[in-house]
Amino acid sequence: MMKTTSIRFQLMLALFVLLALTTGMAAVSMSTLWKNQTILDTVSTTTLTDTNTALNLSEGVAQIAAIAPYAANSVRPILVQIERTHLETRIDELKRQALSLHQKEFSDELLSRVSQVETLIYQLLANIENELFIREDLLASQFSLDPYLSSQTELSFIDALSQDPSSIPDGWITFIEDELTQTYRADSVVLQQLLPVLSSLRRSKAQIQALKAENAFLLSSIRAQSDRMAAYVLNLVKTHQADVKQQQKESREAINSASGIMVFILVIFLGGVYYLYRFNSKMTKDLSAVTDEMLSLAMGETNMTAAHIPRQDEIGQLAKAFRAFHRNALDKQRVTADLNRQNIMLETIFNQMQDGLSAFDGNNRLLVWNQRYPILMKLNPTLLTPGMHLDEIKALIANTGHENRLPDRSVAEYDDMAANRHIKPVVFERHFENGTIIEFSSRPIPSGGFVTLYRDLTERRKIEQQLVQSQKMETLGQLTGGIAHDFNNLLAAQKGNLELMDMTASLDDTNRRYLNRALTVTEKGIQMVERLLAFSSKQALNPSAVVIDELIEEILDLLDYTVSSGEELRIELSTAPSAVYIDIGGLENALLNLALNANAAMEGKGTLTLSTGHCCLISSRQMAVAIEVRDTGKGMDGEVLNRAVEPFFTTKEKGQGSGLGLSMVFGFVQQSGGELCLSSSPEQGSSVAILLPLHEREHPLSHEETHGDDERNKAHDKDAVLLANDQAAFIGKRVLLVEDDADVASPLIEILTHYDLDVCPVRSAEEALNVMQDTRDENSIDLVLSDINLGSTRTGVWLYEEVSTQYPHVPVVLMSGLPAHELEMHYMLKPHWPLLAKPVSRQQLLRALSMQIKKHVESN
Repeated sequence: MMKTTSIRFQLMLALFVLLALTTGMAAVSMSTLWKNQTILDTVSTTTLTDTNTALNLSEGVAQIAAIAPYAANSVRPILVQIERTHLETRIDELKRQALSLHQKEFSDELLSRVSQVETLIYQLLANIENELFIREDLLASQFSLDPYLSSQTELSFIDALSQDPSSIPDGWITFIEDELTQTYRADSVVLQQLLPVLSSLRRSKAQIQALKAENAFLLSSIRAQSDRMAAYVLNLVKTHQADVKQQQKESREAINSASGIMVFILVIFLGGVYYLYRFNSKMTKDLSAVTDEMLSLAMGETNMTAAHIPRQDEIGQLAKAFRAFHRNALDKQRVTADLNRQNIMLETIFNQMQDGLSAFDGNNRLLVWNQRYPILMKLNPTLLTPGMHLDEIKALIANTGHENRLPDRSVAEYDDMAANRHIKPVVFERHFENGTIIEFSSRPIPSGGFVTLYRDLTERRKIEQQLVQSQKMETLGQLTGGIAHDFNNLLAAQKGNLELMDMTASLDDTNRRYLNRALTVTEKGIQMVERLLAFSSKQALNPSAVVIDELIEEILDLLDYTVSSGEELRIELSTAPSAVYIDIGGLENALLNLALNANAAMEGKGTLTLSTGHCCLISSRQMAVAIEVRDTGKGMDGEVLNRAVEPFFTTKEKGQGSGLGLSMVFGFVQQSGGELCLSSSPEQGSSVAILLPLHEREHPLSHEETHGDDERNKAHDKDAVLLANDQAAFIGKRVLLVEDDADVASPLIEILTHYDLDVCPVRSAEEALNVMQDTRDENSIDLVLSDINLGSTRTGVWLYEEVSTQYPHVPVVLMSGLPAHELEMHYMLKPHWPLLAKPVSRQQLLRALSMQIKKHVESN
């Protein structure tokens, strides 16, 4: 049984439908033609023929009506006989035509009308014949009168009688009758002969006139009958025209119906043709697609995508079968490609991996190895061959000095481990004389033999050591920061008490000299703490204008600590009073790092030279100050020099350095807008130059900015200037001092009291807020001086925010022994808030308080 989805069934069905449509069109066409032919035959054989016949009848009657007057005026019998014959022929022809009409109704009516005309014609002809007979009798009577009429009047009468007896007036006849009576009065025989003739003439004339009158009526009747005949024929023609129009309408309707049906059938036919076209096109396209894919697959091209052909016929089954075949081919190719790719990937990984790899069989014969294996084992690759015995390779490796160790750093017996590699995993390290560390990690192969992975641990161990060193430095920095805070508090208490002694005018010269020494040592202690914070990377950059030569002179005592006893420190300064804008602690830290590196490079003997000079920056051509640190140590080769500023790179022994010194110096110099220049040669020493752009100052540097200790004895003069300018701002002002350390608070209280400030000391932020709430207007707080770290969660920062919110007219100055960046990070200090760094001098303290009081007075 044929499937309804098969191509053959669909094509046969389409052809059958097209054949049926074609047959239907032919049937409709034939039916319409037959109907139109019938209508045409009816019109041509009946309607048109009857119309033509009726028109001929009307025309014939009209011709008879036109001929009748001529016949009526005929004066000769022969002519009348000819006309009679002619009219009878015409009438017979008209009767025959009337009888030939197809519609009996019209045929009888027309025949009746023709018969009526015939009757009138025959009656007219009979009257004409009678008139002719009467005229012949009158002409015959002329011969009876000729002998007796002789006068001119009588002769004229005879002429008129011979011409038309009917036209002689009755008076004229009476006149002639009277004349004849007068003339032949005596002859009664003549009178008896002539008078009857005249009387007959009078009677014949009356008969002729009567006949003429009747003929005129007959002619009028004939004409009227002709007109009625014409009108009837006209109506008949109109009827036939209406019939023709109706038949034309029927024909047109039939044609229109047939046209509509044919158009409908044609549309369906065209739709069928279009369907066949689309069906054939799609079938051809799908078949071509499958064919092309088969040809491509046959030629080995498998990267195309098999077309999805959703058909239920033979092509769909073919496409489905091809897709299955294509999938199988692709799967096969994919598996082959995957295997090839995996093989290539494994070969690439095997040859390009940074670790060495080798495989030996159960007889310790070399099977395969990668490119890194001979490199890591310090072997010549050309000496390795497949099947080479392990002992031969061991003999080649023995030429390079090395030592085998277990992961716990203990010495390992290589022969024992080599014997166990066929049985269990073995891991050990080989330490070569040049410092290279290679890890051996062997695993047995199930089929026999073992595979070994060789990993270079040299850099890893260095990084681990550097990480440990970095962690140590971090721990040292945290410890230094914590110690610095407490130490700053101690120095603050010490400096405060010393400044109180300095404010006492009763000291003699000897005691004041001792006091100045103590103050100088205290200042150096403060600077030492700052350097410790900078050295432990706990201090953010806080650039300021500084004279380089004076700064170096101030840190000479620290630089002395960096050189060994057998080394010499030389200072060559030539840039005073040139200044740069830089973070002092950062620069000191950088110089100390460079000095320490130089000391390590000289190994206890040599000369360390620190010099300054003027130069130009390489990048911007800007004038700069150059700080050069030169040593006479062992120097660096090109490779080491290129990596000198890399983080964690060091040439020192293990545990002797972190590799961060030069990288920190490089980062600091770059951050400060300068440049770092390195030069070195093996056994020729090294030179590191820090180039810093000159600072364009609007005002000369003060003594405090240059840290000159030789002006200590002029402190009283400064105090006098301060008192003269700012003491008026302190009179009557009340300061709320918030400090939890009594040793720090006591000297601050005495200093502030000395300058006429009313001090209210408290130990916590909560207590400070309570004091401000309890004070009345006459005892209100004019300024708050608070430490930040108060030993609780309510810090000086919290107090600053509360006072700023509740008492915006009261200024707040904060103090701390911690660096500003750590305060910003851990205590949320805002950079623009007033901050005094502990230990604070009385000049700094009084200046800060005076500035804040004046600022709030001016703003209010």
